[in-house]
Amino acid sequence: MRTRLSQPFANQLKRRIRTIWGVNDSYYWYPLSTSPRLDVIAFDSDYIEDVDQKIEEIRQWVWDQGTELIFELHEDRTLWQIDTASLDPCYEGRYLERYWFDQKMNWIIYASHESTISFGGHGLITSLQSYWSDWQEHLSDLDNRFFE
Repeated sequence: MRTRLSQPFANQLKRRIRTIWGVNDSYYWYPLSTSPRLDVIAFDSDYIEDVDQKIEEIRQWVWDQGTELIFELHEDRTLWQIDTASLDPCYEGRYLERYWFDQKMNWIIYASHESTISFGGHGLITSLQSYWSDWQEHLSDLDNRFFE
């Protein structure tokens, strides 16, 4: 299911995501730009894209939060409501940069054209790190918070 949101509701969500996560009209987010929050992490997209088990683990975490419907924001600023089963947090040329989040905005996922997939939200990050024992080996080179 994919439903385009009405402009007033979409504008309300965009204002909230800007305030909570620092997503602005530049289209880019962490690690391509700064984030006002520390609970963010960026991986090389090859580590996640086309790996069904990882995609399913992400979906399962979203389901475990009681979230059946999520929002998908495209680079062209259109905002869609999708069901969790349709979540495919990967960069796709026809949609360009994309973000996913729920109404509570406790978490966010961002797929960029620079071959990164970023996650925000302590609960989501902690869960993925527990699923993926080799996560540190696949951080994006752009995510310099973990390198010394």
